Amino acid sequence: MCVFLLAAVIFRFSATQIGEPDIWWHLRNAAYLLQQHSFPRVDTYSFGAAGSPWLDHEWLSEVPFFLGFKTMGLQGILAVFSTVLVLIYAGVYYRSCRAGADCKDATIATLLAIFLGIVSLGPRMLMFGWLCMVGLLLVLDRFQRTGKGLWLLPPLFALWINLHGSWVFGMVVLGIIIASGLVEGEWGLVVARRWTPGELKKLLLALAASLAALFVNPFGYKLLLYPFDLLFRQPSNMKYIEEWQPVNFNIWIGGLALAVIFALLAAALFSRRKWKLDEVLLTAFALWAALSHVRLLFFAGLILVPILGQRLNLFPPYERERDKPWLNAGIMAGMVGLTIFSFPSGATLQQQVSGEYPTAALVFMQRQHITGRIFNQYGWGGYMEWYAPELKPFIDGRADIFVYNGTFYDSLKITSLKESFAILDKYKIEYVLLKPNQPLAYLLYHSSAWRLIYEDKVAKLYQRVPAAATTLSGSK
Repeated sequence: MCVFLLAAVIFRFSATQIGEPDIWWHLRNAAYLLQQHSFPRVDTYSFGAAGSPWLDHEWLSEVPFFLGFKTMGLQGILAVFSTVLVLIYAGVYYRSCRAGADCKDATIATLLAIFLGIVSLGPRMLMFGWLCMVGLLLVLDRFQRTGKGLWLLPPLFALWINLHGSWVFGMVVLGIIIASGLVEGEWGLVVARRWTPGELKKLLLALAASLAALFVNPFGYKLLLYPFDLLFRQPSNMKYIEEWQPVNFNIWIGGLALAVIFALLAAALFSRRKWKLDEVLLTAFALWAALSHVRLLFFAGLILVPILGQRLNLFPPYERERDKPWLNAGIMAGMVGLTIFSFPSGATLQQQVSGEYPTAALVFMQRQHITGRIFNQYGWGGYMEWYAPELKPFIDGRADIFVYNGTFYDSLKITSLKESFAILDKYKIEYVLLKPNQPLAYLLYHSSAWRLIYEDKVAKLYQRVPAAATTLSGSK
């Protein structure tokens, strides 16, 4: 019953998050793969990075979303990522219960993880990476209990590297678990048990096999290097994209993160339950990662909540004999019925998408047979590439290739009104497609070199005025 309630909460959040900016070019990648039976090696979607070498590092995650879309349209995308989220948080709930939490305490703790993850909820390839993380934690839990199950790690990592670059976090977690068993002792509430020689041998063999399994991918060593490329060659990506920013404690998600930190401190102070050394190290790593980059609050929820849940005592201990199976079954049936009844139609989801993306503006551009170079809102590039592929955008969410050739920096300068006209001239931009409230939209509206040719509640489209017309207007 608790899991069904959690699933209902997850679905409630998922139904409002269909408009993920990057899902559109991911769909196009998968369509290309399934139709051409090969991977795109250079950019053919935009003109801002046209011909640039490109690595489709999340190719396997894209396929389920595309198959879902091909089968059910936007409803299929919603069904895929909602299912993945339910599996992730069912794993978090299960780990909390196995760690010793009462089922109701585990439910509250898992809800906390869901709220922490809201910042990343949506049809994102990252969800498959975090599903693999839960799988890794379940395998390691089982090994610590029974000494079995490590044979699952190599195939897990072989799958993981083709799904998402978060496999690096999996290796860090595995390394922490191994390192925490290299010592033995008790330090106040912290205890450590040394691995037996047999256990350590199994762990090291599993680690070596998992590292070797990472090469089971279509791009070889280049796919292994990609996460490190993000860290060291894409500073603008890390600096300017919001989800890579440190946690801001002045907004609600930052306040929630702070509440989790205080809850952990309270658990450490008021609970006499011992902390295993691996729990201490994992907690420290998860907090550092999450506070450094807001998108990793999701990861923190996966790590911290099972540790926190076992230390909550909000409800009396579970007593099986007091269970009410028929009431529970009724609640579960009600949750299923409510989910089916409230599952949004394709038209409703399209309306939601059209409220966030320039659907009507793109229809206008297609009818007008616009073919010139377009500077676009950063988050709209992928949608343009999927919905109107003939209208090649200046930039999209594949930040890496645009960082490499400098287009990303130029896009930032244009939108922040630093040399905007000069850079638009540099790239011979003929049209600018923006949200109505952007400073650049105001600048173009008051420039004689540009004119507004389309607007609605979502988008404004500006066209460059021919040079002769501009000169004539200026001479009057």
